[in-house]
Amino acid sequence: MNILYICEEYPPGKIGGIGTMVNVLGRELVKQGHNVFTVGLYPHGYAQADYEEDHGVKVWRLRYRSDMGLIKNNYSIADLFFWRCLKYSSLLHWDTISSSKRLFGFIKKIVEQYHIDVIEIPDWNTFLHNSLTTIHIPEFEVPLIVKLNGTHSYFRKEMNMPLYKRIFRAENALLRRADAISSVSGYTARETKKLFGLTEDFSILYNSINAQRDTETVKIADKVIFTGTLIQKKGIYSLLEAWNLVKRQNPSVTLHVFGKGPVNELKKILGKEASASVSFYGHVSREKLLDELATAAVAVFPSYSECFSLAPLEAMAAGCAVIYTVNSSGPELIADGENGLLVNPDDVNAIAKAISRLVENSEFRESIANAGKRTVSERFDITSSAIQHIIFYNEIIERFKRKNDRVL
Repeated sequence: MNILYICEEYPPGKIGGIGTMVNVLGRELVKQGHNVFTVGLYPHGYAQADYEEDHGVKVWRLRYRSDMGLIKNNYSIADLFFWRCLKYSSLLHWDTISSSKRLFGFIKKIVEQYHIDVIEIPDWNTFLHNSLTTIHIPEFEVPLIVKLNGTHSYFRKEMNMPLYKRIFRAENALLRRADAISSVSGYTARETKKLFGLTEDFSILYNSINAQRDTETVKIADKVIFTGTLIQKKGIYSLLEAWNLVKRQNPSVTLHVFGKGPVNELKKILGKEASASVSFYGHVSREKLLDELATAAVAVFPSYSECFSLAPLEAMAAGCAVIYTVNSSGPELIADGENGLLVNPDDVNAIAKAISRLVENSEFRESIANAGKRTVSERFDITSSAIQHIIFYNEIIERFKRKNDRVL
């Protein structure tokens, strides 16, 4: 099968879960004998090659015309200044209109040249956010699948924040344009259906990882790790407040924070005693991150909202005892007290108690970690997930053909 993924964050680079999942799934599909292509309109400052082949995956990175190197994508004051200049001058809007048309034209050429069978696009696309008017995805000669990873509007609603009407309209247009929709979790499917007034049922294709990675390394009992973008939605503010309490009870513990975000602002949350025990590393490569997880005893992700995050999966596969959110799709991965612990991100005391419990009780911690590792191996391994994706794609391709035959 020839599969095209529309993706604007294929690694390496300062990427999110969507890019990582396309990377992991794409490589596995190639191993299983399929041809995989990805193309996207990349954010300003994403500095990787315009074209490359990654373990057989063909990757094209298209750029905005206004991406001239002024924005570095590193949360700096300069980035914020130049971004606001683009946005409020309307230059970003007109550039997005032009660049998205170029993207769709390029996709049509790839579909024809490489005999693409199916296209998949996530529901989160920054080109939908950057335009002041709705970007409409054109018709292609093959089915377009939208995979729910959480729209901008979805996360705004999850965080009890007002929606941006123009972005909602653009996301709604994409979902109604889709020939089929899948979701990375049951929770995301249900909430997206309610938010956008959709009626059909969606196939659930959970995010998965390579669960066979060798993690035979020595665990550091008092090493706690957090990975993810350093924003409120990920619960990092709650975690740092809780860390002040953890440090008082367990003087030897250390917290290692990986991800891009406003580090100086976050450091202000920590008391003097706790501050010395927390290290911020910024964005690192996925390999470096997996190496760090292999030596950590506990990983904590007190998110306010997730669709189906890769971070706890990777931590569980690496043998960490995981603390995850009781919100959203958390219970679809973790059975509280069995293969992990679930916490309310608003309950700072509960987060602190969960961390201390795992740090202090080695027998319980190892039991949780072993159960978590089995969960990922049995339910979320990429080899099985790739097969499930192909079955789903074949179903959609056949349905698309039948629909077109009726039209003819």
